[in-house]
Amino acid sequence: MKSPKDIGMGILLRISWVIRRNPARFLFSDRNFQRVTGGERDEVEFLRRRWVAAGTGSIWDVGASVGKYTCDIARANPNCKILAFEPNLNSLYFLAHRTARVPNIEIVPCALTADGRDMMGSYDPDFTGAATGPLVPTFSLAEALAKFGKPAFIKMDVEGEEFRIFREQPELLRGVHLLVEWHPYFVKEPVPPLKYWRVHDVFPNHTYLEPLPEK
Repeated sequence: MKSPKDIGMGILLRISWVIRRNPARFLFSDRNFQRVTGGERDEVEFLRRRWVAAGTGSIWDVGASVGKYTCDIARANPNCKILAFEPNLNSLYFLAHRTARVPNIEIVPCALTADGRDMMGSYDPDFTGAATGPLVPTFSLAEALAKFGKPAFIKMDVEGEEFRIFREQPELLRGVHLLVEWHPYFVKEPVPPLKYWRVHDVFPNHTYLEPLPEK
């Protein structure tokens, strides 16, 4: 027979599960997500393109955050697998909640880096602030390509790591369409040469890289 203490602890545990299961389940419906975290209209329309001519393949949303564009990309490309890379421990919860009903999205709970190094993660929703820890693993670009295959399109928002990726490993992304958000306020250096792409400045600090025909 359980003691009163055990019964009380069991009740508290079940209450904690109710709270933790989805503390924002009403506020963060997909419709309300659109209101709270909706992107710029032009960027949304750009990302809603059908990126794979044959209709199948993969697309990477690197730096998916809470998925404000992930679902748009997935719904516009229903026969593609959408890989949503996100390391922020707070964002991952809401990304999972928001994308759970979209069957072609797969969450990759890691950052994408040039070298696969461990990095300081964060449980703080303010991803622009200093990382709070703990350490989290990352996929190097080479590791991600080996595991998931080369995608047709990448939306890349990696808080400054894009400079190193394109400076050191641009050939790994040759043939891939990319929308890159550059973060010059994090990395005080010029954008690296982008010789494998036709470069289009489409939004502030955003560049669309259209692959050049391979010779």
